Amino acid sequence: MSDVLFSIIIPTYNHAHLIERCLNSVISQTYHNWEAIVINNFSEDNTIEVVEQFKDSRIRLVNYANNGIIAASRNRGILEAKGEWICFLDSDDWWANNKLEECLFYLSNYDIIYHDFSIYRENNIKVGAAKKIKGRVLNRDLIADMLVNGNAIVTSSVVVRRDIIMQVGMMCEDKTLVGVEDYDYWLRIMKYTNRVKYIPKLLGFYYIGQNTSGSIKQIDKLTAIYNKYKKELSESDRIKTFVRIRYDQARLYHMNGNFMCARKAYIEALKGKYNVCKSLIGYLLTLFHYQY
Repeated sequence: MSDVLFSIIIPTYNHAHLIERCLNSVISQTYHNWEAIVINNFSEDNTIEVVEQFKDSRIRLVNYANNGIIAASRNRGILEAKGEWICFLDSDDWWANNKLEECLFYLSNYDIIYHDFSIYRENNIKVGAAKKIKGRVLNRDLIADMLVNGNAIVTSSVVVRRDIIMQVGMMCEDKTLVGVEDYDYWLRIMKYTNRVKYIPKLLGFYYIGQNTSGSIKQIDKLTAIYNKYKKELSESDRIKTFVRIRYDQARLYHMNGNFMCARKAYIEALKGKYNVCKSLIGYLLTLFHYQY
């Protein structure tokens, strides 16, 4: 399958200090038939200089103002892409050198492929051996699984068939979904196909910098996802999804020091019997204003 062309879409903004590592991981791929499309949101650092130092005709730089909506950059990349398979890679993340080769084995039978990630901080410091972003095999009811159990897919791991994108359309650029537009996209794709493949291997590296707390803005975004898709769920799955989201929101409140709101959300998670042990520990810690 050496004739398969992967189009790798890399949105970036002021990541001159990170994008070199990202692009090096692409150039180091053991499978060589790819193109990388860097969508630069008019960075104010030397991103352009760093990208242009790569004298590789497979790398293209497109300057495009996304108005703070990363989905717009990814959509521009999709329009620029020539490959039959679209890959997403954030400019602060990077891949194992066999990522594309591993995915090759599954192209005939699947439409969207994803895998696990290791988590790293500044200076390539790994966040503990057990700290990884693990996906999972989804149940037959893909949408219900993704809502009840949460998003199983890291954006920088995704390889998706271009034909499916043409059916589904572009990523949503609605500001109410900024930060969860990828989650929304996987749910939309799963309305069109159940040919979904999880590869249980660490084929990528996820960068979190020094900031280990989730954005407080994500709280409303999680609710927006729930409201958009709750009609797709049975009544029991609706309740399970709501409770799971309340736990996720509790964690976000907790990590950002809003102990009162975290406490209330943990209580709802406990009432719904979601992640009881962690919910209880989190609740008790908030009573003494301790971080989890």
